[in-house]
Amino acid sequence: MESRIKMKDAFIESDVKTYSRGDTIAGTIVQINDEEILVDIGYKSEGILPKRELSPFRKDGKVEEGEEIDVLVTYIDEEKGAVYASERQAEYEKRVASLDLAQREGTAVEGEIVDEVQGSGYHVSINGVRAFLPGSHLGRTGPREISKLKGQKKMFKVLELSRRGRNLVVSHTAYLKDLEKERINELFASLEKGAMVDGKIKNVVNFGLFVDIGGFEGLVHRSEISWKDLPVPPKTYKVGDVVRVKVIDFDKEKKKVSLSIKQLRPDPWKGAAARYPVGTQIAGTVVSVTDFGAFVRLEEDIEGLVHLSELSWSLPSKPNEIVSEGDEVDVVVLNCNTKERKISLSMRRAQRDPWCDIQEKYPKDTCVRGEVTKITAFGAFIKLEEGIEGLVHISELAWGRIARPGDMLKEGEIVEAKVLESNEEERRISLSLRALKADPWYEFLEQYSIDDLVEGTVTEIRDFGAFVKITEHVDALIHVSEITDERIATPHDCIAIGEKIEARIIGINDEKKQVRLSMRDLSLSSDKNKQPERINLNHEGHKALTMRDLLGRIDEEE
Repeated sequence: MESRIKMKDAFIESDVKTYSRGDTIAGTIVQINDEEILVDIGYKSEGILPKRELSPFRKDGKVEEGEEIDVLVTYIDEEKGAVYASERQAEYEKRVASLDLAQREGTAVEGEIVDEVQGSGYHVSINGVRAFLPGSHLGRTGPREISKLKGQKKMFKVLELSRRGRNLVVSHTAYLKDLEKERINELFASLEKGAMVDGKIKNVVNFGLFVDIGGFEGLVHRSEISWKDLPVPPKTYKVGDVVRVKVIDFDKEKKKVSLSIKQLRPDPWKGAAARYPVGTQIAGTVVSVTDFGAFVRLEEDIEGLVHLSELSWSLPSKPNEIVSEGDEVDVVVLNCNTKERKISLSMRRAQRDPWCDIQEKYPKDTCVRGEVTKITAFGAFIKLEEGIEGLVHISELAWGRIARPGDMLKEGEIVEAKVLESNEEERRISLSLRALKADPWYEFLEQYSIDDLVEGTVTEIRDFGAFVKITEHVDALIHVSEITDERIATPHDCIAIGEKIEARIIGINDEKKQVRLSMRDLSLSSDKNKQPERINLNHEGHKALTMRDLLGRIDEEE
């Protein structure tokens, strides 16, 4: 009779594999029952795999005998010699292991947004493993509503991974940052100084333009926009505009790129002195008007200054009286300094000098007609033609005394005058309004003489005497000693300004046009046998003598 050898008798300890809880083992399905599956795992007994522990990722959930699978040891019953296993947990550990590797290596994984975690973020399925996506790590752009996000697949970076707590946190923002770094690194690897590229303006600031040249923004400083000096970028540059730029410098470490627009074309100032020699007349466009003059564009990036004094022969007080932005003008080059990048221009020298032959055009004693353009304390300027103005000094406004030119003339008024002098070298014309009227002094001499009695009004009082207006245009002086027979300290003791007085003419100086009066001995006359006749003078056209003139002449006589 053949002897049967029991399993335990044939069992050799060294042939049996030992396992621990949590180990993942490769095995073969040997039997499928209603509730469990037996798997040969090389142990003294088959591993027990409950059907509920099958992987959820099985196609159609089917399982067959002889199939090789991976299971994870969940429990070992040493008394019964039984090992319980889970394909589901083995699959989970396998997938978590791949995520752990992705975290350590910094690689990205794909996931699908499946649900929202109210107020904090979203649930994401990554190869069947649930992860948490904080709302702040979704990215800056795109929708944030779960109704629009659900089902979307995105790339993520693993931020946190805990097997024990089964905690998995991912970030789409971190993935985008890495992507941006890669793009920037690739960009800097391909950059070359002098390269010309097309970019899009992303921002316009006072100091320049930020231009996207392929996922990275370089700076076009305002000094690199144009060959001319610009305080700020021109308004012609707008966000979204596509511009061609030149790479002039870059720093891989600091991640900075310097760009230029102006260097795409030659420096216009090279050879400018040859193109614009002194005396050249050229057409240009007024691009800016300032308090001190106007800037005229001669060509792109080259502008010259027409100083206020060179705008017109009429010497305007403000540039905008002559030109406005956009005007087309002719100019003459006065100076071209390529080192300082400055050109001085003149508009008036591109026109005929109106002062040429001015002495022939406006000889002495010519009667002229013009507009009052400016009134000053010393007189008034009269415009005779474009670029030609004459001055009427305050002393030439009228034969009478004028305190302020504005009392007699108004700006814009049309007046007639006589030319006293024309000087082409000094660019000056002296005019007179009073010269068109007869000198009232000579009319006075024809009618009145010494010892005549007159009436007048006191207009001014000084310590040495008082001034009296005896006609419309003639003032006379009463010395303090001629006011009364008694000695007085000041004329104020006897008379007041505005007072009507009666006096006798005691002196007439024809050469100096002076009249002296006396309030003493009014009974005296040139005819001693006849009472002197009292004369009331009220004639127009008489010369008014200033107090300063009278004082000076009196001092000379004394």
